[in-house]
Amino acid sequence: MADSEWTVPTSSTGLLTIARTYEITVRMAQAYAAGVGDWNPRYFNDDSPDGVLAPPCLVYRLQWNARDMPGAPFGTAPPTQYVHASTDLRFERPLCAGDVVTVQGKRVALMQRPPGVYVVTRFEMRDNAGALIATVDDGAIARGARTDGPDVFLVDTPPLPRPTGREIGGWSATVRIAREAPHVYTECADIWNPIHTERRVALDAGLPDIILQGSATMAIAARELVNRVASGDPSRLARLAGQFRAMIIPGQEIRVVCSGISGDEQGERVAFFEVLNAKGEPAVKNGIAAFRPRAASS
Repeated sequence: MADSEWTVPTSSTGLLTIARTYEITVRMAQAYAAGVGDWNPRYFNDDSPDGVLAPPCLVYRLQWNARDMPGAPFGTAPPTQYVHASTDLRFERPLCAGDVVTVQGKRVALMQRPPGVYVVTRFEMRDNAGALIATVDDGAIARGARTDGPDVFLVDTPPLPRPTGREIGGWSATVRIAREAPHVYTECADIWNPIHTERRVALDAGLPDIILQGSATMAIAARELVNRVASGDPSRLARLAGQFRAMIIPGQEIRVVCSGISGDEQGERVAFFEVLNAKGEPAVKNGIAAFRPRAASS
């Protein structure tokens, strides 16, 4: 039997995080966008009669700060034990400045895997009328841990689109990740984990250096995908998902690689992508970005 300190009990599935409520402000939306170098005018033209949209990946800020799950093993585990492994964002509508959003997570799956226990927490984000805005399925590995029973799945997840081989329009974008990028993102996104900003902590955790946040990597990918696939309209993004794999060391270049796009510009579109680090290793693997049809007035 594994030491109880390293056991994630199956009885912890179903536990809830502490719900938190936020007002989405112009300052919050613009700070997040600036933190990943996304200068889309929909986030910055606050004199527009249409108002300000928040970057889609702002949901990571809301999820991160609503993750406390008292009494649950590895609810907020230290960086040496807890590794971000997968992400699946689903949007009913875009976040807008002025929204009042309540966020709460629920542990919905535990799976034993060779590196440890794969833990999935589902966060729902609702407006002040109770309508669902977004769902975030956050997957993480509790390294070296074990469960005390068989795998548990409390919910189903919509299947991800798969490439058919008939996709067209692939492209690649090279992005320079500044050495200070994790520090800027930490402050702009209000997401702090010292393995991303403090070299001593990163080395003590067995990492070669500080590393770029996975959520920042996805936000940079989302920036490129929205601009290239949806003509710069973030309100069309319906789903963004992928698996986190290799590390990105700041101060190097990465590549966002879209292998192809299904659908057409006027209808629903799905882009298949990955993010490669400086060594050509996939930092994000099996990425998909699904977009709604272009609005009739666009």
